[in-house]
Amino acid sequence: NLLLYFGGFHDSAEKMTSVQWPTTFLIIAISVTCLVLSIRTKRANAAPDADWGYGSALGAGTLTGLFSALIGAVFTYAYFAFINPNMSEISFQAWQLQAEAGRATAAQISSMEPMMRKIYTPVVMAAFGACFGFFFSVLFSLIIAIFFRQKPGAVADAVPPALG
Repeated sequence: NLLLYFGGFHDSAEKMTSVQWPTTFLIIAISVTCLVLSIRTKRANAAPDADWGYGSALGAGTLTGLFSALIGAVFTYAYFAFINPNMSEISFQAWQLQAEAGRATAAQISSMEPMMRKIYTPVVMAAFGACFGFFFSVLFSLIIAIFFRQKPGAVADAVPPALG
């Protein structure tokens, strides 16, 4: 967000929507990378005789996602309230552009305006960001934990030696 802000992409709704998809993919890539690094580090730091399985990997990813969501919520609130106080209006305008592109009528948009203005406030955006961030972290952790359910060397120890 700060890079987009300083790059001028949070100055208008048009600029913001132009980088929406690349930003989404970048956020997903960063989230998955951080979860992988966190789970891998937790697995490497586990005691050699400790049980490590899918649940341990999922727990590490979920806990990482929880802290990430909480820190993200604090940042989102600060960003909307102090760093870029015009962001609520720009987000609302971006929603309006998307609604118009989705063939919503002017009457439908105007009837939804009061509710949408309440949604694009710092507190609500921080809460939504925390909830969705945690949800997707758990979802990603469910998948990533599959690849970290065993300790390194556990597979090699279980494979019989080659004949030959």
